[in-house]
Amino acid sequence: MRFLLLFWLREQNSINRIGMLRILGIALLCLAALAPNRVKADAPTVVVKPGDALITIAQRHGVTVAQIRKWNGMRGDMIRIGQKLVVGPNPNPEKQTASTNDAVARPASTSDEGIDWTPPFDYGAELAETPKPRSEPIAARDPSTAVAVRATDNANPKKKKGRRYRIQRGDTLTGVALKHNTTVDEIMKINPGLQPTRLHPGQTIDVGEPRPEVVFRLERGDTLVAAAGRYGVSTRDLMRWNASLGGPNARPGTSIRVYTREPVSASEAIGPTNRGRLENPVMLPPHRGYVIRTPARAYGTEETIRWMVDAFDRVNAKFKRTKVVRVHDISDRNGGRLRDHKSHQNGRDVDISYYQEQCGANGCSFSDFKSSELDVARQWTLLEHWLRNGQAEMIFVDYRLQAKLYRHAKRQGVSKAQLDRWIQYPRGRYEPDGVIRHFPNHEDHLHVRFVCPYSDLKCRP
Repeated sequence: MRFLLLFWLREQNSINRIGMLRILGIALLCLAALAPNRVKADAPTVVVKPGDALITIAQRHGVTVAQIRKWNGMRGDMIRIGQKLVVGPNPNPEKQTASTNDAVARPASTSDEGIDWTPPFDYGAELAETPKPRSEPIAARDPSTAVAVRATDNANPKKKKGRRYRIQRGDTLTGVALKHNTTVDEIMKINPGLQPTRLHPGQTIDVGEPRPEVVFRLERGDTLVAAAGRYGVSTRDLMRWNASLGGPNARPGTSIRVYTREPVSASEAIGPTNRGRLENPVMLPPHRGYVIRTPARAYGTEETIRWMVDAFDRVNAKFKRTKVVRVHDISDRNGGRLRDHKSHQNGRDVDISYYQEQCGANGCSFSDFKSSELDVARQWTLLEHWLRNGQAEMIFVDYRLQAKLYRHAKRQGVSKAQLDRWIQYPRGRYEPDGVIRHFPNHEDHLHVRFVCPYSDLKCRP
C-alpha cells in the first residue's frame, strides 16, 4: 500500500511539471509574437558594405535619404558596415509595430557621440570612442581636380602585336616616333646600330610599345622645361607633341600632351588619413600669403600643395593689401603618425589660422577671437576657391563662424542650393551636412581635408 502511494505521488509531480512546461511554452510564444520588431519583416532591406554612404544607397534603391532616415528611425547620416537598413516602405503597414513608430518619433541624441563625422579627427580625444563610418568623398578621383590625367583609363595596356614598322618614302625617325607615341631616344635604344639619318624605304624597325598619353595642365610658375623634366622627356619631344603651342612660353591653364611612362603624379597618398602614409611628398613652398611654422611637418601630396598655393594666389590677387595666416601642420616627410594628431598621415590634411581683422607681424595667430573679428571676405575667398573646384572633402570650422561665412556668401550671390551643399549652418552643429562642418576645438584655426588625388588609387577617404 505504501509503495502504491509513493508511485501515485511521483506520477502527480510529473503531470504537474509537464503542465507547467506547457504553460511556460505558450507564454513564451505569446511574448515572442508581441515583442517589438525594429526592422519590418516585409520591408526591403540592405546590408551596408564598405564604401557605402546613405546618399548612394538611396540612389541605388530609388528612394530619398529622408525616407531611409524615417524608415530606420535615424536623425543623421551615420551608418556602419554590416548594418541592416530598411530601403523601402512596408507593403503591410498594419504589421508595423508600436515600437517601430516610437523609434521613428523618438528624437536622436544630440551628444557628441552621435555626430556623423568622417574619421579620424585630431582634436576629439575627450569624446567617447565611436564606430568610424566612411563618408562618401565629395570629389575624390574626379579628373577635373587632377594635376594631370592619362588620356585612357588603362595606364598599363596589354602588349599589342605588329609593333614592327616598315619605313616609307619620306619618313624620318622623328616622324615615326610621333606617329607611334614614343621618342627618338627610345627607338634608338631598342634598335642598336640604327642610323637615324640613313633610313631607307622597306627597312623594318622596332618601334616598341607606345607610351601612355598624359594630359598635363600648366599651373602658375610652370614651364615646359620643368614639365619635360617632371615626366622624363626632352623639351624637344615635348614641343613636337604640342606643336600648336607655338613656343616654350605657354600660359598657365594650358593643357599639354606628354607621352611618358612616369606616374601622372609623383606623390601618392596611401590609406586613410588616420592610418596612412605618404610617398614622394612635396614640401609646401614659401608664399606671401602664409608663414609655415614647421617646414619638417609641411609635406603633402603634389595636389595638396598645388591647391594650397593656388588658393592663396587667388586671395592675394583679389585684395590689394596682403594679409598673412599661419600654416601649422600638413604631414611628416613619409606620412604616418604625426605627434599631436590623429590624422595628418597621408598629406591631405592642413591646419590654417583664420583670417582676422587684426593680425600680428607673424601672421594671424592660432588663438581664440570674437566672431566679429573674423575677416570674412578673405576667409570666404580662400574657402570658396577649394569648394568651387571640388578640392575639399571636408573643412572643419567652428559653428559660430559659419554663420558669418554663410551670410557673406549669400550676399555675394551664392545660391541656397549651393550653400546647403557647402555649409552646415544653419542646420545645427550636430547635423552631418555640408563640406564646411563644425568640430570641437577649432575655435582658433580651420582644418581642411583635401580629396583623394585622382591618380592615387590606394588613397582612402
